[in-house]
Amino acid sequence: MINDIKPNNNSVDSLKRKLIEKYIYFMSATLFGYSTIFYFLFEDSLFAISTLTYSILMLHVFLIIRKNYNINTLIHLYLTYAPLFAAYIMLDFWKYSAATCMWLLPVPIGAYVFLSKKFVYIYSAYILLIIILVNILTKYYDFNYFSFKDVKYMVISDTFVGLINISVVALLLYYNEKIRKIEIEESFKNTMNPLANLEDQEQKMDDEDTVIDIEDPEEAKNFENSESLEKYIAIFDDIKKVVEKDEYFKNVDFTISELSNILKVNNLYLSKSIKTNGYSNFNHYLNTCRIENVKKLIQENDINKITLMYIYTAAGFSNQSTFNRVFKQIEGITPSEYINSQPKEN
Repeated sequence: MINDIKPNNNSVDSLKRKLIEKYIYFMSATLFGYSTIFYFLFEDSLFAISTLTYSILMLHVFLIIRKNYNINTLIHLYLTYAPLFAAYIMLDFWKYSAATCMWLLPVPIGAYVFLSKKFVYIYSAYILLIIILVNILTKYYDFNYFSFKDVKYMVISDTFVGLINISVVALLLYYNEKIRKIEIEESFKNTMNPLANLEDQEQKMDDEDTVIDIEDPEEAKNFENSESLEKYIAIFDDIKKVVEKDEYFKNVDFTISELSNILKVNNLYLSKSIKTNGYSNFNHYLNTCRIENVKKLIQENDINKITLMYIYTAAGFSNQSTFNRVFKQIEGITPSEYINSQPKEN
């Protein structure tokens, strides 16, 4: 049986998941109300059906995956397809009101809250491209798939869209402040008492590696009896393919439960295989892969032309304090000492 992992309510991961949950519920309810208004007041059945379908699909997918999903993957997925649905609406409404582009406003802010700075620029360029394409297409083609054409009702629609998106932005900024506050506190804690934090991290790693509980005594007995070096070597080969070759170690939120879902192998077998191959636990193995990638990036790039932040985020570390601690733990020296030990031409 897989026990649900209950993250610390004050952790960054927990806050991000709460934000996603509130956003999904809020937008589902909002779009449901929006579609109802268009159906009964404006008598536009196609618009109502389109919006309602989008709302139900978004909520249904979230309810299916909410217990075990990767935050970054979900955010990338949503920030990619949500503007496309908005573009579908904008193509018909653009000639009457450009206010529909306000649905795109939360996209770069969402990228800022959940992702790194480079994705803020990427998704900002993405929505700018959509607006430009909509503007060009509506000049050459007449899109009239919605029956709602009464301009006097546009004021109601635009006001509704504006208020909803202001609310979404306020929600994102509110949680962003709480997330940044916790990140600062964790960074300060790491600086003031790195030894205690290291012990907490190691305990967390051990807890994550033991989230599987085999309740059936017979199953546990069979598990012990079937242990063999060859079996665990074979499992570890599959693990390496996912984590190293497919570069899942670069995913900040990658967990052993997600690895189990990908390989369709019990967490306990994965944990045993990782330990059999010389690592203390899953996080130790994951961080070792990340540090090796960091060293590779340092050796392959001119450190004077790129930032250390670019290197450690590209390797899967969420913040510098964690990166510094893990690097020192695995390599025995600090990142700065390692960089200084490299040949000057690098």
